[in-house]
Amino acid sequence: MKHRRLALLLGATVLAGCVQGPDYQRPARPAPAAWEHPANEGTVLPDRWWALFGDDELGQHVDATLAANQDLAGALARYDQARALLGVARADEFPQVSLDPAYLRGRTSGTVSNALPALETTLYRVPVDVAYEVDLWGRVRRSVEAAQADVESGADSVATLRLSLAAATASTYLSLRSADRDIDVLVRTVSLRDDALKLADRRAHAGVVSDLDVLRARADLAQTRADLADAHRRRDNLEHALAVLEARDAPDFHVAPKPWTPTLPAIPAGLPSTLLTRRPDVASDEQALAAASARIGVARTAFFPSVQLTASAGFASNDAGDLTARDSRLWGIGPSIHLPIFEGGRNRARLEAAEAAYRGAYAHWRQDGIVAFREVQDALSDGAWLQEEGTALAATVEAATAAAKVSRSRYDRGLAGYFEVVDSERQALASQRAVIQNDQQRLLAAISLVKALGGGWKEGDPVPRQPDASASVSR
Repeated sequence: MKHRRLALLLGATVLAGCVQGPDYQRPARPAPAAWEHPANEGTVLPDRWWALFGDDELGQHVDATLAANQDLAGALARYDQARALLGVARADEFPQVSLDPAYLRGRTSGTVSNALPALETTLYRVPVDVAYEVDLWGRVRRSVEAAQADVESGADSVATLRLSLAAATASTYLSLRSADRDIDVLVRTVSLRDDALKLADRRAHAGVVSDLDVLRARADLAQTRADLADAHRRRDNLEHALAVLEARDAPDFHVAPKPWTPTLPAIPAGLPSTLLTRRPDVASDEQALAAASARIGVARTAFFPSVQLTASAGFASNDAGDLTARDSRLWGIGPSIHLPIFEGGRNRARLEAAEAAYRGAYAHWRQDGIVAFREVQDALSDGAWLQEEGTALAATVEAATAAAKVSRSRYDRGLAGYFEVVDSERQALASQRAVIQNDQQRLLAAISLVKALGGGWKEGDPVPRQPDASASVSR
């Protein structure tokens, strides 16, 4: 008998190692050899990458966003939910113990066949029940693996959203400051256009020039004022967008204008071979792929017998006073086996669904990798060509400003008409605004590159919390 029990125990141990389903392995993914328009490859991005832009106020706005944004609060809640569900999955690794006391008072019919000697009975029961599923085929272990992968995917999703929000905040703030520069140029230009209109009006009254010069000066002033109004409109919209990112009400949120000079940092691109390990969104996709792989194993276990060990012990008596007496004891123990014979194709369909889910997760992971390389290359190309464009625009500003001064001087001496002055000054203003726009585009390209590179994220980074992320919810 002892040898038979030992053989059964060894058999159960062997069976316990028969975990169904594939063991997850990271799929191979070749990477490009090098970037076009390569940047510095030697330095890793810092965690607070926005400090590279040299603006302390920018850092304050990013911190405010990460501390209060409600989309991020929702992502943190989903992460907490995944952690809780991992606890649910792990609970199946242990026996389930329950106490089920019961009291029953009843009466049987006296007009039917009744083997009981009494019509009225009372029963007190205090049993302790124990149930445990023997994880022969790895259903529980695969379920825990899937839940653990969901937690890791949730953590990476939080990091992805944090990076996206930080990039959106930086882009919005720097665009707002670029609007301040544009507004400053336009305000000074309006003042110059107003002076030019007054001068043209005086000269027209003196008969030196015709009324056509006055009309042209008035039209030029009106157009510049319209451009200024549009610049204010765009700035207001950027301010409102920044308020939403920081979970503030737009009417109560204001960013004071200030003199500002952009800082264009050099962003290290690193090597293409390391890109996919530095992006939290790709890491999140891979964890989802791992979870889908584990759920294939869960689906396969449904084709095999399941063994449930149950036991119960306690007391039962018709008299509460005798409930704990020795003769009131009861107990029972025994296994139960469920063997699937015919399920109407349910188990096969579930396995096919799990395999299809894995293929879908794999395709999503592959596609996100392709997009990741494109995003980095786009940002690098934008940065290189915008830099070249900026060099040309700087020369344009210098030439256009000099031409405007010459035209104004010629007009003052009566050697040129006002049309020449208007045309040259419009070119000078347009070139100045083009430089501001180019600077803004280069800033946004740098932010896009930071985001495409993962923003300094590293695998295994802890999940930062918002100050109120753990606030209790009334139930």
